[in-house]
Amino acid sequence: MKEAKKILEKIKIMLLDMGFEETVVTNPYRSFTNYVRGDLYCEPQYIERLGFLIEYAHSYEEAQKQWHEDGDSHPLQIGEEAILYGLEKEVRENMESHEGA
Repeated sequence: MKEAKKILEKIKIMLLDMGFEETVVTNPYRSFTNYVRGDLYCEPQYIERLGFLIEYAHSYEEAQKQWHEDGDSHPLQIGEEAILYGLEKEVRENMESHEGA
């Protein structure tokens, strides 16, 4: 679990380096951290047995209602470098398709 926590922190730093800003999204049930750039909201996750993934919402309202769409999962077993590479590539693709919409 220690390794997963370390990689999750690196994912958050990666998002910040890509120009996302950390923000707190609040609804009546809970508050949670998202990383936002324009209207693209990202919520990095680690789910045991599944791996690392980023959930995407395309507006504050979608994020607030937790209508995020799951990105691809990247299992811990493939290693930190492959996880970070795969997630960065996926985020860039989502940024391009979102900005082109």
